[in-house]
Amino acid sequence: MNIYLDLEDSFYKLVTTLFPDWRVSFPFQNGPELQTPYLLIDVKKIDGVGREQNSGLVTIDLDNNGVTTTIQNYQAKIRFELIGKNDSNMTAAEMMHQLELNLRTPQSYAIQKELNLSLMNIGAVERLPLKRETDVYMYYQLDTTFAYAVLHTSSQDWVDGVGITGVYLEAGREPDHKIVSTIDIPNQE
Repeated sequence: MNIYLDLEDSFYKLVTTLFPDWRVSFPFQNGPELQTPYLLIDVKKIDGVGREQNSGLVTIDLDNNGVTTTIQNYQAKIRFELIGKNDSNMTAAEMMHQLELNLRTPQSYAIQKELNLSLMNIGAVERLPLKRETDVYMYYQLDTTFAYAVLHTSSQDWVDGVGITGVYLEAGREPDHKIVSTIDIPNQE
């Protein structure tokens, strides 16, 4: 399980479902820059919050393997960064505000639920000029906080049955007398 990769995949699916025509990537990739405008999804940090929730019983699957589950909630700080050429029609600005608005729609909440995400906080859109050698680009960033739940399953040994054998030495009759007693408790199916 790779929590960062799973989280990035969830946000990629969220954004590309809401905006299928957008160019979306992650920062610090080792490749050519995308054609502008494009959106970067930057997972800034993930904090485990609260205590984990463990299953109280071992679940036995069809192959007689024991399984326990643990659910851990995380609070993830995600920065959306939109970079676009500074043009007269403000395409990049409009795209960022569309993202900011659409993260709070019923459609987005339904997608988030499927991806184990839940929007908790959304900041203001910040606009920063990004000067390059030949032109000026606009850089918009939106900081958000999402709750993210991870379900971890692990194999667990379990008892199929119990057997007890007791040996009593010098049981009181003869000096070398012993009593052997056996109790078997089979699996109750």
